[in-house]
Amino acid sequence: MTREGDPRVGSTQRLDEARATITRTTITPAPGAETEAAPEDERSWLDRMKDRTHGELSSAEEPYGAVSTLRIAIAVMMTGLWMLTISGAILVLLLWQQDRESGVLTDQLERTWELFDALRVVERWLALAVIPVATAWIAVAAINIRRATGVKRNPIVAAASLPIGLFGIWFVGRELVGTADDWVGQLSGYVLQCVFLAVPLLALLRLAQAAESRNRPLRATYIVAAGYLAQMQFLGGLSTVDQASPAEDWGRLGAYLIIGGLLQVLGALSVNEAARSIEVGTAHRYGLRHRFGESLLAQAERGSALG
Repeated sequence: MTREGDPRVGSTQRLDEARATITRTTITPAPGAETEAAPEDERSWLDRMKDRTHGELSSAEEPYGAVSTLRIAIAVMMTGLWMLTISGAILVLLLWQQDRESGVLTDQLERTWELFDALRVVERWLALAVIPVATAWIAVAAINIRRATGVKRNPIVAAASLPIGLFGIWFVGRELVGTADDWVGQLSGYVLQCVFLAVPLLALLRLAQAAESRNRPLRATYIVAAGYLAQMQFLGGLSTVDQASPAEDWGRLGAYLIIGGLLQVLGALSVNEAARSIEVGTAHRYGLRHRFGESLLAQAERGSALG
């Protein structure tokens, strides 16, 4: 029960009026002035969507915290990939060392290659598991940017860029690089693969631009990914090692696997840093817009109290 003349009642009413003023402003025409109805029906739906998109400043909404969980999951999976590659390199190098010292028995060779095949199967399944998790991270990051900054970024288009780029890389590698008879054809196929690799890079650069985050980690990720792609195509990786290769080539294959593992380590670090920079930029933009809205509300409240 409130009493008449209570100053808190008037303060609450003035606060509600201030919030209504910030949320919606109504323009009343002058008395006697003739107004024309806006030709809303004559405009296309695209123009109306543009007006709603760019003409209204929506309030900032807090980003979803699931994006950090997805980023950590990606980092853990990529760490598992390079550990598998290093394990395969150790197996091949031990096999090569054993052959140099006393020779390798048939049973030892079969057991080693069976263990190598197990590592290769785990690597393939883990690499396939990274793709949907990374795709989900891109979608959630795009949604968070829209909520925090008001900049429209289509999460479906952004998320689809990763599987499209990876499919293009796989198709070119199978149809062009794998069947090329000379280095010109292989190099041309590799350049085309780098073009497909740039598809998710451009989508992520658009997200980074909207979040006003750093672009250097994304560029570093692209360079490392291009280097790992070249290593896989021309030197060989865990999933492409030929077990029928002669014993004198085992040392070289082990060295190639170590190079691939180091590139995977750099890739995991650069991917995590690029994703984290986008998350930090999104949170920073949300904080700025949120504090800006609160300051406007406080100014309106003080103005109504003085009035």
